[in-house]
Amino acid sequence: MTENIFLIALVIMAIIALNTKKLRRAVVYLGVFSLISSFVYLLYGAPDVAIAEAIIGSTITTVLYLVALRKYKVFSIYYTNDSHFQDIRLVKSKSPFLYNLETFLIKREMEPQIVYSREPIETILAQEKFDLAIHHTDDDIWIYGCAEDYQIDALEDYLLSNHGDLNIHLTRYEEGADNES
Repeated sequence: MTENIFLIALVIMAIIALNTKKLRRAVVYLGVFSLISSFVYLLYGAPDVAIAEAIIGSTITTVLYLVALRKYKVFSIYYTNDSHFQDIRLVKSKSPFLYNLETFLIKREMEPQIVYSREPIETILAQEKFDLAIHHTDDDIWIYGCAEDYQIDALEDYLLSNHGDLNIHLTRYEEGADNES
């Protein structure tokens, strides 16, 4: 009975890992998959294999993948608006722009990490490390991106073709320079 539960859990974790849209979540699901498989090895009387799977498969591999994703694939976005939102879920649901931006980045195999901030955009630009900073006012959307980031050109093309009806202002931000648009 216990074996069947673990085997069903393995299949479920594999399906969830394959169908998730975000790479970081997929890595975590695969780490859980590996941990469950180590229990299965233990149930079948292979404790040495179970220990190796638990240490290598579920711990070291997961940490290495997460570090690699953090270094190369995570696209940090700071989002702020004038209304000083109270509920982040409300902001997410009311902003199809953010949803479309996330979809665009996922299609380019990037991992969007959106940070909803109540800080003024000037503070974010001066103090935070980001790939994109978005300031949403009632009428305009101001986007600040690093001038050296090659993703900004693709993002600009995407915004012009899909959100040309919005008042979007894209500013290429250079670290340490005067960044008036």
